[in-house]
Amino acid sequence: MSPDSLRNPFHISQLNQESPAHLMNTHLPPAEAQALTEALGEDEPSKSEPQQDLPPADISMSGKEQREVKNETFWSRQRYIEWAQEFGRNESWVDKTFEFQEDGTTIVEGDLLLRGTKIEQLPIGLMEVKGDLNISRNPSFKLIGYPKRVGGYFDCGYNNILSLEGMPEEVGRGIYLSHNKIRSLIGLPNEVMGDLDLSYNQLENLDGISREISGDLSLTENNQLTSLEALRGMKIGQDLWFTDISATTIPAGIEIGGVAHIYRKQTDLIADAKRKGYK
Repeated sequence: MSPDSLRNPFHISQLNQESPAHLMNTHLPPAEAQALTEALGEDEPSKSEPQQDLPPADISMSGKEQREVKNETFWSRQRYIEWAQEFGRNESWVDKTFEFQEDGTTIVEGDLLLRGTKIEQLPIGLMEVKGDLNISRNPSFKLIGYPKRVGGYFDCGYNNILSLEGMPEEVGRGIYLSHNKIRSLIGLPNEVMGDLDLSYNQLENLDGISREISGDLSLTENNQLTSLEALRGMKIGQDLWFTDISATTIPAGIEIGGVAHIYRKQTDLIADAKRKGYK
């Protein structure tokens, strides 16, 4: 292999950097070279700009990380304005609501209340809502991983969502997800500082559920929920709602600060709860 075969193909060779004037002075008699130079309007050889080698490609990121970077370009302020105009808000509302950071991300210092606005997503780059976030009753809404943190409660009910992947990683108060089509709880934070409302969904099991909930846990009207085994070892600060589910047994070892709510017709579940000492 010759040394030339290893050269950067984007690096301009020195052989191609001579100016037209230099070539004329090299290959023509002086008088002819001077005349041709004057005719072309070039008194002195032009200086070429110094060339820089292109940096090597970054191969440190995994393919997944590279796709995320490509797909997650933070929204510009103009994109925020266009998004807001879709549900009747304006530029003034954007500037009042979102605080733009130097790195292109945004935060909301107070509440972000977008109930029933028909939004389909939140802005890419919205990192934190320090107050409450209400995005309920938006039937086409999708969770996309923003914001990362919510300081108050997170209400995403009545939205037809199927999965919790992409929901905030940290929520300071209750999480309300009733009346969706959720089948999997993968994506829930490990701890909920308030209520966790999962009622009226399509859960078949509770894999991925938070391990500690300081308020109520509601599983009401998950008619396909046949197994409660994932609740074993959980800590629930207040009441546990089992009304209208298909499970007939409850695992031992759940710490319930309040009482378990079960409909009278759920006789098997009531009997099993009593055998294990639940109120």
